[in-house]
Amino acid sequence: MKNAGKGSRSPSHAQRPSRQILTDGAYETIKELVMDNQLEPGERINIEELARQLEISTTPVREALARLESDGLVRKRALTGYAVAPLLDLASLGHLFEIRHLLEPHAAGKAAKLATDTELANLREMVDLMRADDIGDAYGHYRAFAAHDTEFHALIARYSGNPVLEQTLAGLHFQWHLYRLRFEPEVGLDTIAEHASIATAIVQRDAVAAAEAMREHLRQSEKRLLPVAQRSS
Repeated sequence: MKNAGKGSRSPSHAQRPSRQILTDGAYETIKELVMDNQLEPGERINIEELARQLEISTTPVREALARLESDGLVRKRALTGYAVAPLLDLASLGHLFEIRHLLEPHAAGKAAKLATDTELANLREMVDLMRADDIGDAYGHYRAFAAHDTEFHALIARYSGNPVLEQTLAGLHFQWHLYRLRFEPEVGLDTIAEHASIATAIVQRDAVAAAEAMREHLRQSEKRLLPVAQRSS
């Protein structure tokens, strides 16, 4: 941000955006650059240049990059700084699906047994929000859908009553969204239908059906994503 000129009145403290606001803005902007492939997989990130482009200091940029590192979208390299994380290779994507197949059906079954009525309403609302999202072929359009998709799975993990399970599953979804942006937008409609089936089974408190609906969702996701990984490898 530019300094006020000589003789001009300095903005009050309340008028200055807080560092947290600056960090949040930098986080969203850099994430969009990564998700839209404007910062390509493996590309080194120039912190000073990003700060100039965003017209902020390097501190919120560094804080934003630290958050993106925890999301798995960037990596910090010794001596050279941050770089965009590479796309998962075929083997790594398969390993992540293996983890999801092991954990998420169990989480869905537990959520069907343990979720409160308010929590069940939250799941229904999340599906409705996804139906209302504008699913385009750029992350700017896709952002809300990606956030709701991630939150849907996070809620199920949370409602399983197992905080370790919730923590284990957190942060796994950004790599899926990177691949999904290479699909036609209609694929998002399939995802919504699968989520609706999962939510319906959980709302009906049918643990067996909830677990199976989640397994089917993961099977279909794997079918959609693995061919993309094969083309990228």
